[in-house]
Amino acid sequence: SNWKPLKMSAVSAGDAAHEFGALNTLLLVVILGLCVLSAYLIKQNSFYYLPESACAILVGMIVGCLAKAIYPSSEEMEFLSFEPQMFFFLLLPPIIFEAGYSLRKKDFFANFWTVSLYAVFGTIISTFIIGYLVYAVGLTGMAHIDTSSPLEALMFGALISAVDPVATLSIMGNPELNCDPLLYSLVFGESVLNDAVA
Repeated sequence: SNWKPLKMSAVSAGDAAHEFGALNTLLLVVILGLCVLSAYLIKQNSFYYLPESACAILVGMIVGCLAKAIYPSSEEMEFLSFEPQMFFFLLLPPIIFEAGYSLRKKDFFANFWTVSLYAVFGTIISTFIIGYLVYAVGLTGMAHIDTSSPLEALMFGALISAVDPVATLSIMGNPELNCDPLLYSLVFGESVLNDAVA
């Protein structure tokens, strides 16, 4: 007779886990649909002041705030949290592949020395300017950093100098805007190479 309640509790726990997974999967599909719909509405209405990537971030922030306000359980927050491993092993490789595959090789290699000049010297100059400004702020006591050596401030400068203009490139790559291909190839090439320089 003790076996029946144990079996019923195991079945109800399994049903609850199944329902939790199904509802959260539905939530993720709705979020993805909202992101696609917002991107479509931005393109349809030619509203270029808000990039698609920024709109997707706004949708995620709104859904996250609603989830935290309506159902703030630890299980829900853990399910909705973003895992870095998923980004590095699942999302980042296709992004890098698509960037390399869609690269306009002719424009990139025609401007290779200009792009290299921007990427190498621009990143190095930016690293030292930002690094030593942060180090000077640390010496004044306004920031709590290691002031025995500027190495920590220079590492921060290198990190900040390697910018990735995804939103800028998505706007410039839009055929409706008719952006100059030379400008696009310079910005894209610099953004590809400055990560390696930093």
